[in-house]
Amino acid sequence: MLGTIVTTLIPVAFVMFLGYMAGRRNFFQVADRTLLTKLVLTWLLPPLLLSGILETPRADLLDYKIPLIFLVGLMGPYLIVLLVCRFVLRYDLRVATLKAGLMAFPDMVFMGIPILHQLFGPSSLYSILVANLVPSLIIVPLTSVLLELGSGKGARGGSHVFVKTLAGAIREPRVWAPLLGAVLVILNLRIPQVVITSLHLIGEPTTGLSLFVVGLIIAEEKVRMSVAVTADTLFKNLAHPAAMLATVLGFGVTGDLARQAILLAAIPSAVITTMFAEQYGILTSESSTTILATRVLAFATIPIVIELTQHL
Repeated sequence: MLGTIVTTLIPVAFVMFLGYMAGRRNFFQVADRTLLTKLVLTWLLPPLLLSGILETPRADLLDYKIPLIFLVGLMGPYLIVLLVCRFVLRYDLRVATLKAGLMAFPDMVFMGIPILHQLFGPSSLYSILVANLVPSLIIVPLTSVLLELGSGKGARGGSHVFVKTLAGAIREPRVWAPLLGAVLVILNLRIPQVVITSLHLIGEPTTGLSLFVVGLIIAEEKVRMSVAVTADTLFKNLAHPAAMLATVLGFGVTGDLARQAILLAAIPSAVITTMFAEQYGILTSESSTTILATRVLAFATIPIVIELTQHL
């Protein structure tokens, strides 16, 4: 198991370090990082996910437990953090919403794909696709609505934001392309192997380039540790995978699917939360520091999660 951990995390750390050094030495500017992110999310990731879905057994796509696991395992912690912060700790609605995103929204694209691909190979892409639909179709639109409501724009404005955000998410190639592939597999339509190979060829750089972009992001983070940041980081890296463990056990799921779900929950916080923070002008420093802290701590917590889940 130690060998598996080493061979999984050292390449991840190496590529992130290259991105970090490139960012610190100003080889790439913010505009370049934005362009690379767009390249990954729009042109590389969708073919990779589509090729993975087309190679997924039809029986797996028809298993209702898989989407339920991620719906409960991701939305449960999000709602718990949101309600506790809002009604127990008495935080402002916008602050409570951002904290829920920080502690319950893993960075499945830029961190999940590289780590799970190293451990489980292409078969993990289906889990990542299903898991990523929860934030794409629910968490991000809901977060947008709550932030708008917290800004005092009213329920009508919030409803408009939800519909607009949801429609925008569905139009993203990384959402509709794999969904199209799932429909083709469920209909039992045979896709030529040359098509799958072509999709995989363009999608293959996703893993390395996404980690490089993470390094660029880390190079720009402003580190301001606090008690709140420490608590948020520990919750994300330890409590969230524990909640997903309880979820998979509750549904009676074992094997690679259970391990993949728990590892995805152990992935550091998603970068999009800092974008929300900058847009609304709240928790900007805290969110950036949490994004960085969850990544640094992940190199200690992910090996623990791998070790503890190997017998599931």
